[in-house]
Amino acid sequence: MNRSQWIAAGTLCLLAGCAGHTPVAPQVTQASAADGSQTITTEPARLICAQPRCPALSARWSDQRPGVVQLTIGLPYQAAQVSGADFHFGRGEVVRLRVPSTGAPAARAGYPETTFDVPLSLIDSVAYKTDGWLRVTTDDGRFVDETIQTGEMQGDVVDAMREFLRVVDAAAGKPKDERTKGRSGLFDLLK
Repeated sequence: MNRSQWIAAGTLCLLAGCAGHTPVAPQVTQASAADGSQTITTEPARLICAQPRCPALSARWSDQRPGVVQLTIGLPYQAAQVSGADFHFGRGEVVRLRVPSTGAPAARAGYPETTFDVPLSLIDSVAYKTDGWLRVTTDDGRFVDETIQTGEMQGDVVDAMREFLRVVDAAAGKPKDERTKGRSGLFDLLK
């Protein structure tokens, strides 16, 4: 084989390896406390990224505040703390997160992450809106823009949030329509 044939064969092997990659099943954990309260959490899941500093999202729900989710946003391979995030859906829907949660779960990822209290409807948008992207801002003034999902591709976070919502709906005993019908969930944050 000549050099160009070796390069072509190597490229085909790489492409076959990428095409054979299967997504990891989302890790959703459900726990019950001694008092009967329930908590549901997801492991961090990535967006669609071509760089190592890919935002990772995880969620935590408790039946103590059923309309609220603690959404943790992490940004690997950098030292600056996550100071905010802007979720963009469609042409004009933007959800800005700037105030960290006061009851945030302990950091566990080994990279900077911040937790925000968000309405359950935001998690629904991440899971089901087909044209979403996220801007993560850090306290040193930088930002990272990455896609959540398009009509053709989706990040691992989409499957993770869909499974998370399925388990939350089952634990709450409410159908999906109850979660998305007519309410943005913002008033749940005040409870």
